[in-house]
Amino acid sequence: MRRFFYFLFWFGLIGLPAAGQSLRDTVHIREVQVLGRRRVEEAGLTVTRPDSLAMVSGMTTDLSQLISQYTPVFIKSYGRGSAATANFRGTAASHTQVVWNGMNLNSPMRGSADLSLLPVFFVDEAFLLHGGSSLTEGSGALGGSIHLGNKPDWTTRKAVAAVAERGSFNSGKYLGRWQLGGSRFKSVSRIYYEDSDNHFPFYNVGVIPYRHDTLENAGYYKAGILQEFYFRFSEEKISALRGWYQQSHRNLPQLMSYEGSDREEYQNDDHFRAQFELKNYGGPVQYQFFSGANFTRLHYFRQSPDLKFVNDDSNSRENSFSNRLKLQRKFSSKIMATASLDVNYHQVEVTSRVRETGYDASRLETGLLLNVQMKAGERLALFALSRAESYDSRLIPFIPAVGAEWQVFPALSLFLKTNLSRNYHKPSLNDLYWLPGGNPDLLPEDGISADWALTHESKTPGTWKQELSFFISKINNWIIWQPASNGAYYWEAANVKEVLSRGLEYRFSGKAAWQKWVFHFSGNYAYTRTTNQHAVSSVDQSRGRQLIYIPKHSGNLHLTAAFQRWSLQYDLGYTGRRYTQSSNEWTHFESVLNPFWLSTASLQKQWEFPALTVSAKVMADNLLGADYQRILWRPMPGRNYLFTLGFSWKK
Repeated sequence: MRRFFYFLFWFGLIGLPAAGQSLRDTVHIREVQVLGRRRVEEAGLTVTRPDSLAMVSGMTTDLSQLISQYTPVFIKSYGRGSAATANFRGTAASHTQVVWNGMNLNSPMRGSADLSLLPVFFVDEAFLLHGGSSLTEGSGALGGSIHLGNKPDWTTRKAVAAVAERGSFNSGKYLGRWQLGGSRFKSVSRIYYEDSDNHFPFYNVGVIPYRHDTLENAGYYKAGILQEFYFRFSEEKISALRGWYQQSHRNLPQLMSYEGSDREEYQNDDHFRAQFELKNYGGPVQYQFFSGANFTRLHYFRQSPDLKFVNDDSNSRENSFSNRLKLQRKFSSKIMATASLDVNYHQVEVTSRVRETGYDASRLETGLLLNVQMKAGERLALFALSRAESYDSRLIPFIPAVGAEWQVFPALSLFLKTNLSRNYHKPSLNDLYWLPGGNPDLLPEDGISADWALTHESKTPGTWKQELSFFISKINNWIIWQPASNGAYYWEAANVKEVLSRGLEYRFSGKAAWQKWVFHFSGNYAYTRTTNQHAVSSVDQSRGRQLIYIPKHSGNLHLTAAFQRWSLQYDLGYTGRRYTQSSNEWTHFESVLNPFWLSTASLQKQWEFPALTVSAKVMADNLLGADYQRILWRPMPGRNYLFTLGFSWKK
């Protein structure tokens, strides 16, 4: 299969004159527009949009790395090349919805999405909706949602781009993109391949005495193809057809604390996604129709090291179908209403050859949304929405949200935003039907959240934007897996926790110029206090304590200096202390994960020729050699290096 992807990659580069995202931007920094006319559709919402510079800088990374570096969202990573999930504002990974062109990518079986399997190269734009703001695009996101999109470049007829990257631990990435078409039809093709031996040294604090070790059984490869077709009937009416196939193989290394011999353990993932979309932007009533399918196959295998006994050999199949009809009517320049109807169907089959357990279940989901946005004055915008949804014959009749945005001073770009919402999250199919331990009587998790934000924008000196937001949310019927109440050996799902999350987020970005230098800077800081308000039992010590793996303090800083065709970038990130026990005890060395700083530096150079751009970049990751873990006993690499070479051509 690897040879197949190698062949497709080089065939695409050599045999097709195409088009694509110009790699000119990998070095030459274009102006990032941070000002402009504010969208009434986003009044009162807390939105994070990684700018074009961030998207280009993270082009060769996966989505988990982009979000970790440029947003206040905490990424829970199980190691380099391993699974990674997003935790908004102290909530669980299942409380984050990941949406690709309107299609939810969260697994109906597990309830979450693995961001490490989503390459940034396969999307053209991304934005995050925090807290209750996510309700405008769908339900279930008690913490927030991540939205990924693709769009055609109608200004370019033909283009081709390619990137090759080599780095430490015998790692490599190969990306290609080509585009064909005119003003009516557009074809965009993308392909990527990534692999790594992933054998890196680390300081093992999981054994006594401590020692220097090398991570074993950690190699992986990932490969994917994305094909897009666009047809423009008119300036206002566009259709799109997309197909995305992806596969991965990941060896799963032992924990730092594991003292046995090497064992065989791996996971294979296969995904195929297809979408059809029709949009009409003209006329008094605008509409969008969307239909998509998502097929996932997962195989997990683990074998004991000594007796070669197979401990687990399981397979799962997930088939999901999504449909949406969205209508939008502008009654005047000040009032607009949106209505949408969603119908989704999921089917999951799980089998374990060794344990002889599993389940076969399906789920039908329907949803109806009505959203009204109003410009109440030159300085005030409002919205109010309500959702009604059903799943598994259960009706959630009223899910409301309201928001407002007010320009505090007419002559000053200072805005006050607020929103209040109710949301819910349905149990995953594993929560309901896993054997043993699933609980078909689980209630949906129910949450109320509120946000207040102050945003300031300025053009002098340079350009500057900053936002300070405060949030609070309460989630009832939080689902956890705990030891079985009947004393059996297994764990079971139950609605037990009441979680209160509150905190603040600060974000800023700006640009300045001095002589021939152009400087970009951005950063964010998040304080998150998330506690369990309900004791599971009389001996439960988690009440009033910070939830595990949620840092109270985190932040990022990004600096870029460009001079002619040279660019120097420095990134600095901080992750605070995280507890690994619900009691927040740290009398044992395994109870607390220490805070850590991560820094990255890169130098880029670009050469331009007629219709052709060539670029080269060298980067040092974890420049200071921090010794850290995101998950207990899962080591992360120290200082490592990457070299990237790319070219682009367009006409």
